[in-house]
Amino acid sequence: MKIAHIILTSQNGGAEQAFIDYSVALKNLGHEILAIIKNDAPYAAEVENLGITVKKVPNKLGFYDIFTVKKIHEILKEFNADAVIAHAGRSTVLARRAIVKIKNKKTFLIAVNHSMNVKRSIGADIILSVNKEIFLRTINAGQSETKSFVIQNAIDLSDAPKVASKIDLQNKETIILGGMGRLDIAKGFYFTIKAIKKLEDFTKANNLNKKFVFKLAGSGVQEDYLRNLVKELNIESQIEFLGWMKNKKGFFESIDIFVMSSERETFGLVVLEAMKFCKPIISTDADGPKEFLRNEIDALMVNLQPLESVENRIADAVLRMVSEPELADKLVANAFAKVNDKFSYKALEKYFEEIVGRVKS
Repeated sequence: MKIAHIILTSQNGGAEQAFIDYSVALKNLGHEILAIIKNDAPYAAEVENLGITVKKVPNKLGFYDIFTVKKIHEILKEFNADAVIAHAGRSTVLARRAIVKIKNKKTFLIAVNHSMNVKRSIGADIILSVNKEIFLRTINAGQSETKSFVIQNAIDLSDAPKVASKIDLQNKETIILGGMGRLDIAKGFYFTIKAIKKLEDFTKANNLNKKFVFKLAGSGVQEDYLRNLVKELNIESQIEFLGWMKNKKGFFESIDIFVMSSERETFGLVVLEAMKFCKPIISTDADGPKEFLRNEIDALMVNLQPLESVENRIADAVLRMVSEPELADKLVANAFAKVNDKFSYKALEKYFEEIVGRVKS
């Protein structure tokens, strides 16, 4: 099958990584893949390195860009696409308008929802949602259950360790927490920064020989706010802003505990990275993570409500992880087994094989 795969974003994030992962899975199933991305996509080199054809289009006018629609139509017609997989609202809208212009054949539209804003996907031939809450929203908006599916994200495990490593934080003087993602308010990184302050106060009050550091990998609109918060709390020596990191393995090797602090998170692909690299996980109970993490089995889950005390619960979870090595080892072992069983590229291929089939060699 000839599949045009489209995403029109100008940032790095979970949707963009899923686009790359889907491309790998579809290619492995033997389909001919053509990627359509925005001409300023920062992930362009990663897509090109997959060994698939890549077409770049401008999109200056958003959802109403007739010039981009025309360009996508020309690409689809030349490629003779059998199906289009479009990620997020803008790509779905523009792809749908381009497909309408194809008169000589049926081209199927598969829309992928990475957020709760599902309205632009309704009516697609197939809708894929990254969690159950999004799936249910598509049904409530009128999509047939026979044309809407949950498809969880996956991760490349080729550089993962062979077995889960043991965790010993009790004897470490410096405990390094890690966070990764776009620096915007939904990610809740300020909770972890405030938790570092709580931990500092706790160690001083109890004369403990421990120091807690937070390494934050990412970039985004909230960076200035977060930096100012660090100064206000007088913990500059304990917070490291790393910027966007391509070397995820190096990042995870440099931390002791991974913290997913999101207020809103539709999946949490970076959590799979933490599971893969055998890091104990503390996560809020946002919609995405709570679907695949189990409290005290794969991770320590922190309630988001009430919001005003989330940092206290994160700090408490950190102290528990440090003081209970057997618990930390259990969480890591269970999470490592789960990511290998349910979130590998092989698992993703099985999802897509049910939808688009496998090309026989």
